[in-house]
Amino acid sequence: MATRIYRLLATFLLCALSTFTQAAATSQLQLQITVLGSCSFVTGEDLVMDFGELGHGDRTLQSSVPVTCTSGTEFYVRLSDGLYPSGTQRQMAARNGNARLPYAITVSPSSGISQGSVIDLQLKATVLEADYATRPIGTYTDTVVLSVNP
Repeated sequence: MATRIYRLLATFLLCALSTFTQAAATSQLQLQITVLGSCSFVTGEDLVMDFGELGHGDRTLQSSVPVTCTSGTEFYVRLSDGLYPSGTQRQMAARNGNARLPYAITVSPSSGISQGSVIDLQLKATVLEADYATRPIGTYTDTVVLSVNP
């Protein structure tokens, strides 16, 4: 019986001592993220530049497109050649035939480094009277893709 009491007492002491000798394990957790340079149009809407009805004189339209890029991003703006180019000349196509009408379009700035705020891209499109005066009457259209790439 005494042996049994000693065993119980020894088991109790071992349990009690092991409780007091436990320590919490610690470790550090490091977090990391990589922010990539990216750009996006402020509005997702397509832009329409309509010259309206042309009668006399050259016609120039101006419009702006707001873009944002992450701060520090070097960006480049590109205008596609449109659907109906002839060499490096952009052209609109007549809806009612095969006639083409040359035009010019530019964008500014064409590149830069973003400060993280809105960048207003300025578009300027021009049609010369010398080009449209000799074309058949009708509506002419083209589609140009505007890209902003980091």
